[in-house]
Amino acid sequence: MELSPEEYGAYWRASIRVAAGILVVFLSYRFLVAGLLAYGNAGAIALGVFLFAALVAAGTFVAMLGVARVVRTAVDAEMRG
Repeated sequence: MELSPEEYGAYWRASIRVAAGILVVFLSYRFLVAGLLAYGNAGAIALGVFLFAALVAAGTFVAMLGVARVVRTAVDAEMRG
């Protein structure tokens, strides 16, 4: 698969989006949600679960944008070649 410089740059930007999505999910659980879930209070646990669900949705969205870009770049390069 031969990539032009523009496609190569798009590929790496998309890879960074995938990594950013994964980091959002991991870091949100590690530093934000885990502390809320450690409390015995039902309100804190409910807030933690809600925040985790929202941040997982956001992280997954960012990661899928990156995956879609990687696939589109690969398909464009294959169709051209």
